[in-house]
Amino acid sequence: MRDDSLRRPVTLRGKWVQLVPLDASLADALYEAGKDPEVGRYVLEGPGPERASMDRLIERLLRRQEEGTDLPFATFRVADGRPIGMTRYLHIDRPNEQVEVGGTWLDRRCWRTPYNTEAKFLLFRHAFEVEGLHRVYLKTDLRNERSQRAIERIGALREAVLREHLLLTSGEYRSSVFYSILAAEWPRVKLGLEQKLSRPWSAPSLAEIPPDGSPPLGRSPQT
Repeated sequence: MRDDSLRRPVTLRGKWVQLVPLDASLADALYEAGKDPEVGRYVLEGPGPERASMDRLIERLLRRQEEGTDLPFATFRVADGRPIGMTRYLHIDRPNEQVEVGGTWLDRRCWRTPYNTEAKFLLFRHAFEVEGLHRVYLKTDLRNERSQRAIERIGALREAVLREHLLLTSGEYRSSVFYSILAAEWPRVKLGLEQKLSRPWSAPSLAEIPPDGSPPLGRSPQT
């Protein structure tokens, strides 16, 4: 892994989503996408209840980008060019050729769609095939069973649970489940993701999707 790896902003393009370098000009649209309290429920650094919280989050992540520890993206729907969430590389560890993929959240109306699956595929492919990393890992709140099932469907292997290792602003301690993919495992994971993403699916307009994020009639979830 080069010393300049994962430092420069880059756009990652897929069929359903584009991951675009995070920018302060996107704050309004991202705030609207993350207004549902369920969206940020288990995200350590996600959307907050106030508009100003999105400005602070973007400012913080862009500062880390300058420092070289994070590389954040806004997630856009290809169908309408609309920002629907955020994701990023974080804890970039160049000496050990590894990175965490996380900080991911989506407009609740976009849950149970190919969007998250393809975003992960784009991030993994860039990490392994362009940047030459050895290990990519993910973590999620132990209470977030929906996220755990999603990570397992992607093909990452469950490693361990860190018990109550983070003190949250609520005063509670968080336990986290860790998953990882190694470079030698990437071909298997890549094939599985490509198969998932090749299934027929047509993107509805967000107006068609109920506020709880359940699939519209006649459409099938793909993740």
